[in-house]
This record gives sequence, structure tokens and C-alpha cells, in this order.
Amino acid sequence: MLQKELRVLLADRGAMITLFLSPIMFITVMSLALGSSFANLGSSGKLSICVVDQDGGTAARSLFSALTSTGELRVTSQTEAQSQVRVKAGTDAFAVVIPAGFEQQIESGAAPSVRYVVDPSAVRQVVDPLESAINGVVLAVGAQTRTDLALNRLAGSQSDPAVKSAVAEITGLDRAAHTVDATTALPSGSTAVKYPTVYQQNVPGYAVMYVFFIVTVMAGSILAERREGTFRRLLSSPMPRWQLLLGKVAPYLLVALVQVGVLLAFGRLVFGMGLGAHPLALLPLSAALACCAAALGLLLASFSRTEAQVNGMGTVVVLVLAALGGCMVPGVFMPQFMRDIADYVPQGIALNGYQDVLVRGDGLASVLPASGVLLAVAAGLFLLAVPRFRFVR
Repeated sequence: MLQKELRVLLADRGAMITLFLSPIMFITVMSLALGSSFANLGSSGKLSICVVDQDGGTAARSLFSALTSTGELRVTSQTEAQSQVRVKAGTDAFAVVIPAGFEQQIESGAAPSVRYVVDPSAVRQVVDPLESAINGVVLAVGAQTRTDLALNRLAGSQSDPAVKSAVAEITGLDRAAHTVDATTALPSGSTAVKYPTVYQQNVPGYAVMYVFFIVTVMAGSILAERREGTFRRLLSSPMPRWQLLLGKVAPYLLVALVQVGVLLAFGRLVFGMGLGAHPLALLPLSAALACCAAALGLLLASFSRTEAQVNGMGTVVVLVLAALGGCMVPGVFMPQFMRDIADYVPQGIALNGYQDVLVRGDGLASVLPASGVLLAVAAGLFLLAVPRFRFVR
């Protein structure tokens, strides 16, 4: 019975494409499409801006130096024409234009002026605070420049070397006061979040999603055997019904396990995805996932009367649960309430378990609770399915 079912399943090219080729294509295409979105996940990254110096004075150079010394910005010097091109192309978030006469404004005690060139499509929640911070730097540079000028004039008017030395010391103190040694720390008891790479998201995500596509293949096969009278002939044999049912379900459990193994191996060999410090911990999780999918397939076969119902209901259930579980849209891009829902969906529970091993390097103890929940869900689905299951209608 087991060998017969395996031969029939492996000979079904449509099922093989659905279970193996389709997820491989999705993993490849979606990983290429979302690679840049995951590249700086979890890190602030550096914003690029450019500075157009139309003044050329000491104060303008001090402002450029102050912006580059923050370490939080990638700052380049450009002409105004170049800055327009770079902002339009999105290379720079915006351009800071230091107009001619900037230094004279400072020397005269007037408020220094700068001009910003901003892409109209730029996110204002990012640009506005940054403009405010740069305005603060401009004010600090202006104040320092005016202080330096006043101190230089004072030093020039003095003939006493001791007074000149004191003025030079005050100048040094004034410059040191503009240097801030800032550090960033997490609140007490908090730990840094480790985000998955695009492959650590897409490979297990689409593996989990496509394991559940075995639901429609399995339920469709059961209905086809009912229609063709295969079950009726098998029931005339001395084989107990429970063995007949087990022989029908077991091949799909095995194929689901192989499917997960093939997809993880594809991610490892083609994309270099790491399997974590304890890859054997993936086995109980994959076995529990396969049981859950097979039980759902049996439930679908129990409630469906036609193969069209199997395909319709099965596809809707599989896609909706995959979306809710974070297999299609990564959880990190979902709102908090959707992430909360994913924690109660079998697909989300399985995906979180895989990422505990692949991303966070957890071991067997970490995935056992998730495996237990999936087995409990599988048992519940099985208990719902068996009383309604009929070999012959």
C-alpha cells in the first residue's frame, strides 16, 4: 500500500511541480526581490547627504567638518548641479547648500542661513528631524566661529605673552566643548533583536507554506480513489481499515519531510544559508509540521465531496494561513497585531521554530514546545477528520 501510494504520488508531475519546483522558484525570485530590504534590517544605516559650499570660507569648512565628524551621516561635497542630480536619483536624502556670504553673516552677528534641496518624495519623518539637527550644528559652528574671531581680536590687541597664552587656552577649551562622546545602550534586561537574512526568512517561510500544499494533493488523491472505486476494492481485502488509512497518509508524511529537507538543502547549497549551531533540532519540528499538514489534508478529504471543493477550499486555507503565519510577508514588516496572530497559527509557530534554530542558533530544547503544539494541532485535526472520513460514499 505504501509503495503503491509513493509510486502514484511520484508519477504525478503536477504534484511534484507544486511541492518542489514552485517553492524553489518562489524562494529564488522573492529573495532576489527583497534582498535590499533585508540588507540593513536591524541596523540604522547611514543616511547620505551632500554639501554644496558656495561660500568657501572657514566657517563653511568647519560646518562640513562638523557634519562628517558625527559618524552618523555619509557626507560628500558636490556642486549644486551635481547635488540636484544626486537628490533626484535618491543617492542622497537631501543637499545642504551653504550660500555665498555665509561667513559674513556669522561675523556680523546675523543668523546664518543655509538652504536644503529635498526630494519631494522623501519621508518627512526622516528629513525634518535631520534638518533640525543640522540647523543645530549650523548654530554651533556659527557660535564657535564668532567666539574664535572675538578671541583672535582680543589676542591681537594684547602684547602680554601671558595674556595671549591664556586666550589660546580659552580657544582650545571652546573647541573641546563641542565634542560629545555619546554611547547607545539598551534598557536594563533587554537584549538586541537578531533579524533573519532574506534567505533565513524565505527558505523556511516558503518551505512551511508549500508543505501545506500537500493538503490539496492528498485530499485530491483520496477523492480520486473514491471516484475510481479503488477503496471499494481494497476494503474487500483482509486489511484492517486503520492500516488502509495509515497506508494512505504515511506516504504524504514522508514526502512532506523530504520536501522540507530538499528546500533547506537548496537554501544551504545555492544561497549559502547557515543551518544554525544545532541543525538536528530541525528534525522534530519538520516531523511535527508534516503531521500537521497530513492531518489537515485528511480533514479536507473528510469534508469535501468533489475534487473541485478540495482545490478551492484547500488553496484558500493554505494561502490565508501562510499569510497570517508570516510565510509570505515577513513578520518584521507586519504590524504588531498581525505578529500576535502569527504566534497562534501553525504556519507561524513552525516558522518561528525554524528561525529560532537558523537565526538565533537555538537547540532541541527551544523547538520542542513548538513541535509539541504542532503535534497537538495535528491530533486535534485528526480527531475531527476520522469520524467523518468515509472510504466509500
